[in-house]
Amino acid sequence: MEHKGLRLSDRAFFLMSAFAYGVVAFGLAACAAWFLQNIWLIGDTKLFYRMAEVILGGGVPYVDFRDPKPPLIFFMLTLPAALGQQLYGGLLLVGLCNFLSAIVVMRIGWKLYGRLPGLVAGLLLLPNLALAEGFFILTEPFALLFILLSVYALLFMKNELLSGIFAGIAIGFKQYALLLVPLLLFYMLRQKELRRAPELLAGVVMPLLIIYGAIFLAYGPDAGASSLYWSFGVADEYLSSSYLGDIPAYKAEDPLVGLANLGLSAGLFIVLLAAAAAGVLLDRPLSPYDELFVLSATAFLATLAVRQYLHYWALALPFVILLCVRLYRKREDRPE
Repeated sequence: MEHKGLRLSDRAFFLMSAFAYGVVAFGLAACAAWFLQNIWLIGDTKLFYRMAEVILGGGVPYVDFRDPKPPLIFFMLTLPAALGQQLYGGLLLVGLCNFLSAIVVMRIGWKLYGRLPGLVAGLLLLPNLALAEGFFILTEPFALLFILLSVYALLFMKNELLSGIFAGIAIGFKQYALLLVPLLLFYMLRQKELRRAPELLAGVVMPLLIIYGAIFLAYGPDAGASSLYWSFGVADEYLSSSYLGDIPAYKAEDPLVGLANLGLSAGLFIVLLAAAAAGVLLDRPLSPYDELFVLSATAFLATLAVRQYLHYWALALPFVILLCVRLYRKREDRPE
């Protein structure tokens, strides 16, 4: 017998879900702060903070120090660096991004598959992001949030311009977010809305013009040109070299080492991958948004061919997880 009176309202369900995500996201960030006291002194995080210190010290980014990343991560980290809270401030920002990403994934899953699958999608995302080094201070948590917002804006708000703006901001954090643009265009094609592609593309360009234009105006043409080169022009050297000037590119020295790294990292997510693959193969037909998730997961997983590092899984995980929870969709639970 069904007790409809005991069913939580959508608002109460959302608030309880957000509370649960907050406990998990900030709890994991607190654990990272407790057990990983030196994470801001190693790897990419160390380089990001070095650029932030150059900016705070009045230096010229991409001239006095160079790093092959777009500018937003460096300027974002000037805030915790200025406060002298490189560890706790950086982890707070990462935890906030992961928390918000879980909420966006929940809303996507809820609207498409039902509110319980949406809740599960967010809960699956947070610990799996942690496995994918999601609580190191890297570019992925920031880029991922805006990738998900871009997808949400296109699928549910039907706002191509806003979707493009979010995608452009994501690219300002990580170059691989560029892959999102053709994926969104494909979705628009499947929905017979490609005539509105100029709005999407204009949205993508707008934040990038502001970001790189601001560097040009604030630091001069040399810094502006250098920022573009180190964000995008260095791609060929990044793919083929182990060092970019004085900066390690962390390229596997041997293909077998790369395959071993890939196999070990895949083992962490094998259940998700198997469930997503089973859903795609056994539960047909696929809707246009299911196709978008399949292609997005595939495209972002393909970046592992470039570097076989755990955090490269992060951008694909939400789409893999959405394909997992799709198996349990219930039409009656979709919100209005």
